Order: sequence, then structure tokens, then C-alpha cells
Amino acid sequence: MSLTNKYEGRVMSDLEVDEYIITIAGGRTAPTNWVMNLFPEISWLTKDNMPIVFVLTNHRILVYKLHLDSEITLAMSVHRKDIKDCIEANGPLNGAIQLTLKDSQTFKFVLKKDCVPEIVLELQE
Repeated sequence: MSLTNKYEGRVMSDLEVDEYIITIAGGRTAPTNWVMNLFPEISWLTKDNMPIVFVLTNHRILVYKLHLDSEITLAMSVHRKDIKDCIEANGPLNGAIQLTLKDSQTFKFVLKKDCVPEIVLELQE
């Protein structure tokens, strides 16, 4: 079963009026600060390496924490108008998206490499 089919019903309950889903992707958050990059093994103990379901809508990015029992809970919501910059931050094996918000917060999401260009293109519009 695809992630879209599996979680679409749950995600629909969090959508605003006239908001619709563009894509749903599985992945994880990744560290963006230098301490976690130097010591990646400790990032597993923090929210900097959390399994997620990434949802892109026409208004927002919704990030759901994926629990061991495959249930999801909303961890963060970012309005697209609050995004200052979106870049591909691909590694050798995975794709990644790094978002910088207008308030200088930075978030990195590791996703399947094939879905990253589509998401980046959509966010840069």
C-alpha cells in the first residue's frame, strides 16, 4: 500500500479550507547543526533523526512523526509563504531537502531521491 493511500485519510483531517495534498513521502528528519553532523550517532536520540511522513500541500508543509505502530501524529506545520529558501541537499544514497525559514530556522528532510526534484520544483514556484 502506498503512503498516499495509507495516510491520506489521516492527513485530510488536518487540512485547511481549500487546501489539497500535492504529494506524500516517507523519510526522516536530519541534523542541520554542526554538532549533530560531527556526532551523528547522538542524533538518533533527538528529534533530529525522526522517522516522518512528509506532506506537501498547496499552502503548507506538514511533517508527521511516524511511530513504530505505523500511526502518525502531526509534528510540525510550515506555511509555504514562511519558507525563504529550499535546496536539494542530496547525499550519495538518499535525496534530501533543506528548508530555511524567514526566521532563520533550518530543517532538513531525507526522502527518496526520485521525489526530491519534484518537491523542490514545487516549493520554488
